[in-house]
Amino acid sequence: MEPLIEFRRVAIIGHGLIGGSIELALRGLDDPPLITALDRGDSLDAVDGADLIILAASVSQNIQILSQLGACLSGEAVITDTGSTKRTLHAAATALPSRLRFIGGHPMAGAAGSGLAAARGDLFSGRPWILTPASGATPPLAELFAFVSALGATPCVMSPDEHDRLVAYVSHLPQLVVSALMHTVGTETGDQALSLAGTGLRDSARLSASPPAMWRDIVASNRDHVNAALDDLIHSLRRMRDDEGTDALAEVFESASHWKAHLDKSSPP
Repeated sequence: MEPLIEFRRVAIIGHGLIGGSIELALRGLDDPPLITALDRGDSLDAVDGADLIILAASVSQNIQILSQLGACLSGEAVITDTGSTKRTLHAAATALPSRLRFIGGHPMAGAAGSGLAAARGDLFSGRPWILTPASGATPPLAELFAFVSALGATPCVMSPDEHDRLVAYVSHLPQLVVSALMHTVGTETGDQALSLAGTGLRDSARLSASPPAMWRDIVASNRDHVNAALDDLIHSLRRMRDDEGTDALAEVFESASHWKAHLDKSSPP
């Protein structure tokens, strides 16, 4: 049987939710590659000989690791990542030797829990996995398409800048809004009043338990697009606040209902 993926030795650097889930998905293949999984404190020398290296740490850690890989790898390799922003890592990748080929990646998948304990082999099933090749770069895009597909994800391609602009709206803005919402509600009502809250607040607040360290890193690497998304949201909120009638509120609610229906049709739960 032909292997589903061409990469026969895969190194995963960062062994949390995403890195651990990649390992589990690979081990579930009929013909899995040889897998090396590294976490914080492990020597990068162990990646030598890998033909695919996946950077699955935070954005800032991935940049630091990327700068060290040239000295650790004696041969050719493909490098990708799983970070939530792409432009800063692509900029860092321009310093790589030509034998190391980088294409950014971002699996649009997550879980209520975090860390290796929350990893599961079906995390990427049916989920988009965005690949962001540099302008004019085609190889090894086909190999990465096959790799992503073997993990159960749906690969798609866009530029690093377009990726960062879009995820500012569909990922980063929701996280910041939910955190600000829960902060405001909790601060102004207190723990006793929160017991009065219905399921609406509980459902809306699911993202508010996310770790701040990770999000500081993400926002810092995508500040311009995140600020633009926040400005657009603030504009909508101000329209509803300042409109003494109901036109602005009705328009926003009707638009929200329209786009929520599209979201439900286009995305798995």
